[in-house]
Amino acid sequence: MKIKHCNVEYDISHMNGRVLQMGAWVGERKQLVQAEIEIKYACHCYTESSPTEPPPEMWSVRERTEWRVFDLPRHSLSVHVPNIVETLVQRPSKQIQKVSGRHNFKVFQLGLKGVKPGEKYYVFLKLEKTLRVGTPGFHQVRLSVESAYPKDNIVAGNWRPPFGTAIEEILGLR
Repeated sequence: MKIKHCNVEYDISHMNGRVLQMGAWVGERKQLVQAEIEIKYACHCYTESSPTEPPPEMWSVRERTEWRVFDLPRHSLSVHVPNIVETLVQRPSKQIQKVSGRHNFKVFQLGLKGVKPGEKYYVFLKLEKTLRVGTPGFHQVRLSVESAYPKDNIVAGNWRPPFGTAIEEILGLR
């Protein structure tokens, strides 16, 4: 998929949704937890907030209380988001960090080109149990990437579980 911003086309197909099977995870009850993770990406990964309606040549989308406008630095960094998220799904022992909200978490990546020294590239995600019909015997989970951007530091809650433990939690298996 491509979008046109200021007469230049940009590819955002890396933000297409997908479904992946979670890597092997033995849960708290010492049983294999099998889950299919439906991954969705919000436009916040490649846009910035704008308080006013942008000119027509700028790619934008209207959300409830704000405009979101295409942002080239965010777009350039967003190509890393699928790899960051898919690594969590494939390796559920990787740690994530709880942030505000019932099932909201973040991960961060260091050393990406385009991120200033002292900053981390944060990816914010929400996990939800779904009723999606998938592979028989597999739990169904939606992972919504709600935003991604560089910042010097963001405070997280004290709960920093492995991804697999967070999946167990939202499935009610703990």
